Amino acid sequence: MKIKQYLTAIAASVLMPILIVLAIFPVRDWFTTTDIVMLQLLWVTLVALRSNRRVAAITTLVSVACTDWFFVTPYFTFHIENIEYMVTFAVMLIVGLVISQLAGQLTSKISDIKHHASNTSCLYELAKGLNGLDEIDRQRGYFQTTIEQHLQIELDWLQPIPAQQGLPVNYFAIGEVDSRWGGFTASQQLDEEQSAFLNTAISVLYQAHENTQLRQQSAAISVQAELERAKNALLRSLSHDLRTPLATIMGASSMLADENIVLTEAMAAEQARNIYEQSKILNEHFDKVMELSRVNKMGEDLKWQAISLQTLISEAQARRQQLLFDFQLVTQVSEQDSCEGDITLLEIALANMFENASRYGDGHADLSFHYRQHAQQVDYQLCITNRLASSLQSSTDQGVGLGSVICDVVAKFHHGSFTLDINEQQQSATACLVWSKLND
Repeated sequence: MKIKQYLTAIAASVLMPILIVLAIFPVRDWFTTTDIVMLQLLWVTLVALRSNRRVAAITTLVSVACTDWFFVTPYFTFHIENIEYMVTFAVMLIVGLVISQLAGQLTSKISDIKHHASNTSCLYELAKGLNGLDEIDRQRGYFQTTIEQHLQIELDWLQPIPAQQGLPVNYFAIGEVDSRWGGFTASQQLDEEQSAFLNTAISVLYQAHENTQLRQQSAAISVQAELERAKNALLRSLSHDLRTPLATIMGASSMLADENIVLTEAMAAEQARNIYEQSKILNEHFDKVMELSRVNKMGEDLKWQAISLQTLISEAQARRQQLLFDFQLVTQVSEQDSCEGDITLLEIALANMFENASRYGDGHADLSFHYRQHAQQVDYQLCITNRLASSLQSSTDQGVGLGSVICDVVAKFHHGSFTLDINEQQQSATACLVWSKLND
């Protein structure tokens, strides 16, 4: 490449001025010396715009020499008899050198502007790309790839280095020298401009890392607050759901144990049945607690996958097969309908929705499915509507039910929510499980 550039410079500064005068030489009587000087200056200007100032200066000197050799008497010598030609050549030389100097400065400024524009564009794309990534490792990988392509160098990432230790050659820390983010080393010595650009780019990476950490901390605080809310709801539900069967068991057992109370065999059998029925209710509550614990454990390792809606519904019904024996469900779901999520968690949530509809409804329910895709997110919604078996009696200590708590926890793990709306006028209840899938 350098040889090609060298040959091009020789052709522009030496050969072309000679070719120009040779082309004019047969008709030199048609032109004055001034006309020929203007034609030579035209070529000097073109060379100055297309090449550098050094080549343009050499072209000016060669043009002056060629004009003197071929067009000034005595011909084919550098002797000048007329002082007028001296002035012409001096002006030509000065103008040519000025043109080459100005053109060189213009070319240099244009090159600097293009270079700065390229750097600015790279920093803009870098900031845009980093802001679209939510993981520190992915941000670092994107930064390394982008800077290596732009500067045509190789970068190696290093773990954080304490300030008291010696720093490697060409080391650029992300933030402070002892920053927890580490830093990069360049494979070659960088000039001042490259070092300044790399430091600016690293500051952009540092800001992206800090913003990501703040978002993660904010999300962790939100999750903690949501967990506290869920714990309060769980305690409230347990308090309400366990109080009634425990009170019944304690009352019935105290009657059986009291020697001062004489019970007939029928009355004793009735109290024993009460203890048994309430014990079954307590056992169901403990099963719910275990299921909730399982849901929390599985939610820590959420597995997204494509799920057929019909498969999801049938598997959820199978989980409550005995309870849903006489339960009639009308679905508005086609064979093509599908969703994404953790199939086990969604089965558990839908099974609890079926159980609530069966336990508190009239044995019939309608299920509908909706989804909406926008930007990089898909929203899914499963709703079950049923008529109530009887009017709900509000109570100050009424819980929300562990089944509803489980559905709410599953929804939160899927970036969604669970709602239960009861219409006392129409004596109907609608439970909706809503969740979202973010497309990477």
